Amino acid sequence: MQPYFFVLAYTCGLMTTCTMIYSYTQAQVSRQIVRRCIVGLGFGSAGILAMLQPLEIEPGVIADARGAFVGMATAFGGPVAAAIAVALTVAARVAIGGSGAALGAAVILITTALAGLWLHAFKNHQSRDNRAWIMLALSCAVPTFIALHSLPAAHSLIGIFFAGMTTIVVFSFGKLLHAEQHRGRRERQLAHAASTDALTGLPNRRAFEDHARQLEETGAQDVMLLLLDVDHFKAINDELGHDGGDNVLQDIAKAIRNTVRDTDFAARIGGEEFAVIVELRDATNPHQIAERFRAAVQIPYGSAADRKVSTVSVGGFCLSGRAFSFQNAYKHADEALYRSKRAGRNLVTLFPSLQVA
Repeated sequence: MQPYFFVLAYTCGLMTTCTMIYSYTQAQVSRQIVRRCIVGLGFGSAGILAMLQPLEIEPGVIADARGAFVGMATAFGGPVAAAIAVALTVAARVAIGGSGAALGAAVILITTALAGLWLHAFKNHQSRDNRAWIMLALSCAVPTFIALHSLPAAHSLIGIFFAGMTTIVVFSFGKLLHAEQHRGRRERQLAHAASTDALTGLPNRRAFEDHARQLEETGAQDVMLLLLDVDHFKAINDELGHDGGDNVLQDIAKAIRNTVRDTDFAARIGGEEFAVIVELRDATNPHQIAERFRAAVQIPYGSAADRKVSTVSVGGFCLSGRAFSFQNAYKHADEALYRSKRAGRNLVTLFPSLQVA
């Protein structure tokens, strides 16, 4: 019985490690595709390790808990994680070789297919009760059980052992991973809400300051900070009402979002004030960039008979070849913004030149 206890403990240890990795990625990794790749790599690697410590039935024929790992990868990582886990485990089983290699690879593929059907049937997370976890456990256990029972009758005990172990492990850890999935999703939602402006969907002032200080800490150079303030916004609010004013702000935010590049960062930092951090590239003209934002946010509003266009005053700070200082940049960009407003609004002023354009 000693080998059975070792396999059980070893499998639980691998699954515990996968759970820890899954919990970390759910809480710390924001991009879904990256999370799913990590899930596939984690469970796929665990499946390989399980195959390296199997119960050897006969030369070239091994029994292990790989089905539990590829099934969990599919259930909690979707098609991306499933593809990665299958590729890793099938390649490993073929590399191990032996007369049971084809049957072993088939078990992996069939288990993944059944887990995929389970994922489709229970894609609504609220419907995942004990019945759902039992069905997932059986989806992972049955292919291994059938494969082992296709071998001589003397090995039926091994089939029963692995079917029972896989069922218990997947049921128990499946519920645990589901709780971690829910907790991670909630944490990401809270983090997103804490850093996002509810009206426009842009990052808020807190996120803007965090990003700016990160640039400062990394010693970033050739960075331009732009402050954009909507001209005569009180008059827009008075004319359209608060709902209409909100619509104008949303349209301006959309225009800014469509203008920034992947390397830029835009945020709403006040009532009608926006900020953009631009990482300048070689031969980039700061005035042209600032003008592009000023022109982009000219949003029509009002009735058809009295059509008007929103404008913004822009103040910026740009000092190439010097490390970015958030406090210094914000102070001078705000001064430049004041100059734009004093000069008649709907203008761009950049520090250090303080030329109005």
